[in-house]
Amino acid sequence: MKKQEITKGLKYFFKKLEKKSQQLDEERAADLASRREIAFDEVESFSRALMTQNIFIHTIGINGKHESTILAKAMFSINKVVRVYYSTSFDENVQGYIRLRPCYQQQLVVVERMHGYRPKPELLYASVDECHVVRYFANWISKRVDWNKTKISNLDLYKQFKEVERQEYEEKVAEEIAQIEALELKKTLDKHFGKDAKLPQQIHSE
Repeated sequence: MKKQEITKGLKYFFKKLEKKSQQLDEERAADLASRREIAFDEVESFSRALMTQNIFIHTIGINGKHESTILAKAMFSINKVVRVYYSTSFDENVQGYIRLRPCYQQQLVVVERMHGYRPKPELLYASVDECHVVRYFANWISKRVDWNKTKISNLDLYKQFKEVERQEYEEKVAEEIAQIEALELKKTLDKHFGKDAKLPQQIHSE
């Protein structure tokens, strides 16, 4: 292939391209540097755990009327984005869902409302701490629970929660009893041997 002569016009053109290319490379590098990892695992694990339970929430159905929907059908968790649909009506003006996602530009975890035809994000809540977002999300869902269909005593995770709560209570009581026994022993030693007496130490053989 015959070499093309590099004219002044081509030199000018490639200088312009070179400058723009360098500018874009610098912008991309700066953008990547500013995008620190945003913790979102707690939000995702919380959402996916709820989806395994028979929890029903009040929603607007396809016919535009109220219906009760199980979370497994209303909630989706894909690639660090959680969606919960509160309306799936054929009327696009009343369709809607809330979206939880990490926002790298703002370095926050955000909760947004997407509602209506060609929806634009409406910010409902944002925090640098994903645990605060989980609390907001938990409150949002709890306000919409259909208690006619949701029986808390039948939820597997609730049963596990009560078992953990019982174990923690038993450990707390055992610790309090041990403290009381140690105090009673110290009082006995003080009474018989004076306040400088020390509690007996357990001797471990080597």
